[in-house]
This record gives sequence, structure tokens and C-alpha cells, in this order.
Amino acid sequence: MIPREGGLVSASWPEAATAILQLLDQAPAVFALNPLAPALFRYEDLEPLLQRAAPTELCLLIMHRQLESRLRAARRLEQQAIALHNLLRSDRWRALMPRDETAPLSPEALAELLDLLLSQIQRHFPLTQRIALPRASGPALIETAPYTLLFATRRQDSLLAMNDAVCIYWRRLEEQSQADLLGSDWFQTRREERLATAREQLYQRTLQTGRALRSRRWPDLRQQLISSTFGQFTQAEHNAVIQRLLREGLVRCEWRRPRPTPPSEEADASEPVPGPDDLLIWPGTR
Repeated sequence: MIPREGGLVSASWPEAATAILQLLDQAPAVFALNPLAPALFRYEDLEPLLQRAAPTELCLLIMHRQLESRLRAARRLEQQAIALHNLLRSDRWRALMPRDETAPLSPEALAELLDLLLSQIQRHFPLTQRIALPRASGPALIETAPYTLLFATRRQDSLLAMNDAVCIYWRRLEEQSQADLLGSDWFQTRREERLATAREQLYQRTLQTGRALRSRRWPDLRQQLISSTFGQFTQAEHNAVIQRLLREGLVRCEWRRPRPTPPSEEADASEPVPGPDDLLIWPGTR
């Protein structure tokens, strides 16, 4: 029984899925699940989420050790092999297993396994992302945690919000790991220098990509750039790049909506950001 006022439910997702989805009906929902534990999900366990018509976002937390454990079990037990094939809808995982059963998965094999699962989600969610999670492992030392978050949404604004959250979290974690150290000012200076260099590289990549693709709409170009460098730059940093390109005349914009005007002559007009109805024109391209 699912309490309508909310609360804890002692049940796995496969056991409670039908009741939860019936209770939610058409309400927006975010689902955070681990498809590897306590028991391996079947594709049929995820299918109601993938086909849900109501606003839905999916967060699958994958523990790398659990994934390796499931692979080893599938090598030994036919029932586990059938279950893994059912979830991934592919036997490609067999070729990705190391010959030495005690050897860990290579980063390339791990990434391909995660992409196998993500490919099933992409059939129903146009916007998906494989997100590495950071952790502080010592003073001034940030490393990638042995977890991956698979994020799926149908809304571009949700993808942008997740990108910003990941970016800010990485930067804040690095700053906190260096805050109380001797020479923290030196670390801050190095962070600022690296960020300035990275932003300049983003500027060049935006210019090159926009010219090469003759991108007409900034939201589409921005999404493509964010997808390739997810969690490295915020949406505001991307918008600052297109504003700089417009100021320098390296791209022009045909505004299809009224330009914002300042509330008074003394006030400075904020620089507009091209929207979905505004057309970009890259000089020198046809």
C-alpha cells in the first residue's frame, strides 16, 4: 500500500512500480533507481518509465563494482546471463568481459556497457547523458568516483539544469578540498587560470563549430556543445561566449523578437541571448 501523504515504502522498484505509477498518474516525477540491486532489473521493469507520457526524468545510479559482479555472475550462471541480456537487449557484454575473471573491467569496456544500457533509454528519451561523479580522496585531490549516473529527460531546460549542477558541484568540491591548506591562495590562482584558459577554448570551439555546421539557432548549438563537454561549463558561460562573438562581429543575429530596452536612459541594457526564434548568421559561410 502506497501512502498518499508520502513516506517510506519497504519494497523494490519491480515490486512497487505498478502501485507507484498508478498513484502518480499524470503528475511530473523524477525516478532515481539502481537497476543492478538488490536484484537485476529486467527491461520490463524499466519499460513503464520509458513509455510514461507524463513529464518524466530518469536517474540510474550505476555502481561499477556491482556491474562487474553482475558480469561475473552472468559468465558462470546461465540464468544471470539471460537476465543481463534482457536488461541490455544485447549479447555484446560477453565480448567486453576480461579473460581473467579476477581482472577489473577496462574503462573502455565499462563505458561501452553503460552505453548499451543508455541506448535502450535513448529510444524514448531524446536527451540522455552519462555523468561521471567526483569525490574528494585527499587534500587538494579530486578523483572520479566508481559510480556513474545515467540521466535521461525530454526537456532541454532539465538537461541544462543538470549540466549546471554537475559543473558547480565539481568546482565547489575542488575549492573545498583546497580551502584550508597552506598556500590556498596559490590554489585559487591556479584554478582561476585554468578556468580562464578553458573558457577561451570554449570560445574557439563555439566559433569553429558554429561556422562548420552553419548553426542557425543558438539553443541547438549550445545543446550540442554542452553534450560534448557535459558538466564542464555552465549555461551562463556558454551564453557569455555567444554574446562575445556577437559583440566582436564574428556572428550576426536576426532578432525575431523585440530587443530588450533599458528601463531608463541611465541604465545599461543587458546583452540579449539569442533564443529559438532568432537566426544566427556566420559571416563567410553560405
